[in-house]
Amino acid sequence: MRTLVIGADPFPPYQYFDENGEIQGLDYEVVKSVIDMMGYKAKFIIDEWSLVEKAFHNKEIDIVFQVQKTPEREKNYYFSDKLRDAVTSIITSTSVTDCNHINELFKDSLKLGVIENYQYGEVIDSIDLDNKIFFKSLDELVKSINDGITAFGVVDLGVYSHLNKENIYKNVRVLNKLNFNRPLYVAFNDKSLRDEFNNSRIMYTK
Repeated sequence: MRTLVIGADPFPPYQYFDENGEIQGLDYEVVKSVIDMMGYKAKFIIDEWSLVEKAFHNKEIDIVFQVQKTPEREKNYYFSDKLRDAVTSIITSTSVTDCNHINELFKDSLKLGVIENYQYGEVIDSIDLDNKIFFKSLDELVKSINDGITAFGVVDLGVYSHLNKENIYKNVRVLNKLNFNRPLYVAFNDKSLRDEFNNSRIMYTK
């Protein structure tokens, strides 16, 4: 039986290690179930995205999931049908309460916190670098917002809700008017494997 190496970064509740060191998560379960239906053995690597992406580019990893499409990535990889839509949100602990467009955030030279090496889609990626401040993890970003060090931050709403389920970041608010959907995919180095995944996914969802 062929073993497929499958990578992603830790993003609970979608893929993460539980207290016993076992991989859990909503997206993980979908991808694993489809791979099982395809008749392959799956080896999952959950690690920092820059390491996963490098290994995928070097073909040490066969598949990556929960991935944002970009023109550059589409030149190099094969993308599945949409895995799901993620809701991307802007969080803050400033006094801003009503904002209709993201460009309004920068009128006072305030900064937007983002995670290094992430692709958020055109809405966020097109923002000038001078308006951004980079973090290595979501925890680090949200703490900076909560403590009033950084004015605004970009989060996956599902991940943020999971991270703050015990309301530990009491100063943070979501600017709901700025929410937008971001489609996520599974990416492959092999086109035939991508096609096989898409066909099996249809059966999985029936």
